[in-house]
Amino acid sequence: MLSRAGAQVQALPAGDVTYVVGPSATVVIVQAGERPDGSAVRNLEELTLQEPFPEGIEARLASSELPLLGFVRLTQGYMPLGELRLAVSHHRPGDIAQDSPFPYRLPGKLSSCQLHIVDRLPFDVLDRARPTPQHPLPSLDWLRFLPHDPVAASREFVAGWYADIPPGTDALADLDRPLPEPLLAFYRAAAGREEVYGLYNQILSADELEDEDDGLVQFGAENQGVFVMLLDPTEAEPRVRYSGLHAEHEREPLSAFLLQFLLCEASYSSPFGGFATVTAEQAQRLIEPLRQLPLQPMRWPGDPTQHYVAPGLVVATATSPDGSVEVYAGSRHRSALRPLRDPGFAWERFDG
Repeated sequence: MLSRAGAQVQALPAGDVTYVVGPSATVVIVQAGERPDGSAVRNLEELTLQEPFPEGIEARLASSELPLLGFVRLTQGYMPLGELRLAVSHHRPGDIAQDSPFPYRLPGKLSSCQLHIVDRLPFDVLDRARPTPQHPLPSLDWLRFLPHDPVAASREFVAGWYADIPPGTDALADLDRPLPEPLLAFYRAAAGREEVYGLYNQILSADELEDEDDGLVQFGAENQGVFVMLLDPTEAEPRVRYSGLHAEHEREPLSAFLLQFLLCEASYSSPFGGFATVTAEQAQRLIEPLRQLPLQPMRWPGDPTQHYVAPGLVVATATSPDGSVEVYAGSRHRSALRPLRDPGFAWERFDG
C-alpha cells in the first residue's frame, strides 16, 4: 500500500488519519468507523477529513499533479477506496491583509475538507469502512392520532424523532397578540430544540412573527425567501396562506400543516438521508412498504407532495409538472435507511 506513493515516502499521522506523501502519489489512510464529527468515510462517494492537517498536506490534497489515493485501516489490513479528488475545503478565518487599499481577510488554516471518491463504493465496502451502529428507532405510535388530532400527533412525533435532543424548560413568554392553539402547541413541543423550527424552511418563533398590513401574520418562510406562510391570528384553526408561491393556500388547516412541515424537514434536513429524481413507477415501488400519512397532500416542494413513514424514517415524494417525482428520505439514525438501499434506481445522494 505504501509503495503506491513511491520509493521514498513520509508518513504523517494526524488523529484517525495517516497521510503518506511520496514522489508518485499522496495516500490518505483513515481508520474504519462511524465518526459524524470526525474524519471518516461518509457515504458511497465521500470521505470527510477534519483537523489536524500536517504541514504541507493542504497543497497535496488540492494538487492535480499527483494521484490522491484512499485506504481504510481495518483490523486485518488496508482496504482501498480508489482515487480521490478534493471537492470542498473549509478554512478558519485568517488575518486581515494589510498591504491592500481594500483590506480583506486572508484564508486561514484548513479546518476540514470533503474528498470525492471517484469510483462509487459498493455497499459491502462501505459497511466495512463505516460500520453502521444499530439504535432503537422511534415508533409510529403518533399515527394513532390521525387524522382527528394532528396537534397530538405533532407533539408525539417531536418527542420521538428528537428524543436525542433534551427538551427545553422555557415557557412561552407573555404574548402581545392572540395566536391559534395549534401554533402555540407547536412552540411548546419545540421548546429548546431549534431543529424543530426547521433547518431548511422555517417556522418563525413567537418573537419573530411579522404583522402584515391586511391583519395576517407571517409565521414561516421558505429558506431562500421565495415564499412566506401566513395565517389569520384571530381564527382558531386558520387556513395556511402563501405569498410568493404558485398556490394561494394549503389544503390542510394549520394543525395538520404543522405536522406536514415537521415531516418535510425530517425528510430533507435530517443528519442522514437520500435524494433522487425518479419516475412515478419507481417512486411507487419505493413507498410500497411504507405507511402513507392520512392527510391531503402539501403544495410544496412539489404539488402534490405526499409523506410516507416507517420507524425512524420519513420519505416525501414531490411530483413535478412533467410527471417526474423528487424523492426525499431522512432519518436521525443511519440504520433506518437500510431498507432503501436497493430501490431499483440510483440515488443521486444517499447516506444509508
